[in-house]
Amino acid sequence: MRILVIAPEQLPVPAIIGGSVETCIDQVFRRLAARGHHVTIISRAHPRLPRIELKQGGKLRHNRIPAHHKSQYISQAMRVSSSQAFDVIQVENRPTFIQTVHQQFPRTPIILSLHSLTFMSRLSRRRGNQVLRLVKGVTTVGRFITSSMTSRFPSYKKKFSTSHQGVDTRLFRQRSPLAQKRLRRAWSVSGTTNILFVGRTVPQKGLHTLVKAMARIPKTSKPLRLIVAGASWPGKKHQSPYMNSIKRLAQQLNIRLTFTGYIPPARIHQIYQLADIFVCPTKYQEGVPLVNSEAMASGIPVVASRRGGIPEMIQHNRNGLLISDYTNPSAFARAIHRILSNRALARRLSANGRKRVVKKFSWDAAATRLEMQHASLRKNR
Repeated sequence: MRILVIAPEQLPVPAIIGGSVETCIDQVFRRLAARGHHVTIISRAHPRLPRIELKQGGKLRHNRIPAHHKSQYISQAMRVSSSQAFDVIQVENRPTFIQTVHQQFPRTPIILSLHSLTFMSRLSRRRGNQVLRLVKGVTTVGRFITSSMTSRFPSYKKKFSTSHQGVDTRLFRQRSPLAQKRLRRAWSVSGTTNILFVGRTVPQKGLHTLVKAMARIPKTSKPLRLIVAGASWPGKKHQSPYMNSIKRLAQQLNIRLTFTGYIPPARIHQIYQLADIFVCPTKYQEGVPLVNSEAMASGIPVVASRRGGIPEMIQHNRNGLLISDYTNPSAFARAIHRILSNRALARRLSANGRKRVVKKFSWDAAATRLEMQHASLRKNR
């Protein structure tokens, strides 16, 4: 099968500077290329990557576009691919690209892949219907997104399907106590009970709620530390005004705060080994955030907001704790303290979390689901 994948215009593939969409594209489609499919991926250019790159014996081709603006990017994407023929075209998280792609390839089945509600929600109902009329299928990363979209666009309900993202369970796994000890010493976070946040440091991710929660956790045998890994945008190294306010808040509340800043995707798996508990206090209506899956695969008990598609991954009291009152610092404080004060609970959440990810959320399974969907479209073409 010949597949064209059009990534968003903001970040390169592979995800050398981050991005969950770009991670998903890389992980899924290089597996499809390994299975014999011919895959062309168009993404944003980056100085560390060649504009044109062939991998896996030529079956995986990267075309990287230097344009900054959406309209320039999709125009150039169509120009570099216009001389080729494809069996399926997949547009990642950019519904506004669909009309341009359809004009260039009017007879080729197009799949819209949605990783969030954000971009379809910005369209009027009339524009959204126009987009859905042109595509042969829509795949989402969570049932929450599928349900929300089919409620808004009921006429196209049959076009929607769900395929959860995966995790590299060989990379994200629990290391030995000795390896963890060495990493904690290297990061100067030894001798404390460490609560970890990984993600974009923006207000919608709820980091300020977690800082306030830290101040409300009853004293434990070891002092508490909050470790924050991330930046306001993938690859950014300077601190944002929001992160500066987080530091001031932590200082006011006497919270030990270790801020790692931006961590490259190739190293992020090490950061999970610094944690005793992982917390995702997001306020977003997210799909199924990769950070929760990565933490669970790493053998860490997880506390997360009951928002969006997060309950599709985390089963409350079985493989994590969900917080319905997600703007309330005390609710997070109680959940964190519950885990810290009950070792049996911590072990059970960790073990069940790892099992669930390995069984349900691998990249191989995600690639197989998408492969079957593409094959079905090609058959019914």
